[in-house]
Amino acid sequence: MSYTKFSKEVTKWLIANGLPCYGTAYDSPEETKARLDAWMRGSKEILRQWIADKRYRELISCAHGGWYQDDVIFEPLAEHFVANHLFDELRFLCERGIRFSVEDMLSAIKSEKEEHGSPDPEMIQAIDVPSYVAGRSYSHLGEIAKYRKRALDQIIRYTGYLKQIDAPKEYLEQVQNLQKSVADLTTKTKDLKPFRFHLPNSL
Repeated sequence: MSYTKFSKEVTKWLIANGLPCYGTAYDSPEETKARLDAWMRGSKEILRQWIADKRYRELISCAHGGWYQDDVIFEPLAEHFVANHLFDELRFLCERGIRFSVEDMLSAIKSEKEEHGSPDPEMIQAIDVPSYVAGRSYSHLGEIAKYRKRALDQIIRYTGYLKQIDAPKEYLEQVQNLQKSVADLTTKTKDLKPFRFHLPNSL
């Protein structure tokens, strides 16, 4: 629902400012680009307004929904949390995606074990993930490598934020331990237990 609210406010802002917000199948490439550029401009403005109004829970919901690329909502929001030392909000924003990626990796590992036995970590680590994703073939090993890379990218980005915000040392170590286990493909489901934080209702 937060995504719907956000999109409606972007549309309202575009109309109020005389900018294009509706397209048709007959639009020229130039018209389409102008509309997309306008939408990006409107998204940044509404993001700015919602941050000023501290509508953090709604913005986090938008980021979690996956409707926008990370550089539209997730990353500016994370940077705001870091700059204002909002550790709980940063944690709630970032942990979910990491947890989901690791869970996807573990699920793919389980499927491979059921069909072919325990996978060889070195074989997975050697897979060129961009080439695999660009190709049309499917394999459990390729899926494991894909989710492993996604999780590592998310954890590395999160670690950078945590160092900037001066997060508790014990928590930072937990994140770094998770990164190592994902890299080594030794992660267990129980390792995700510290990463199920939810914002208190008062925030």
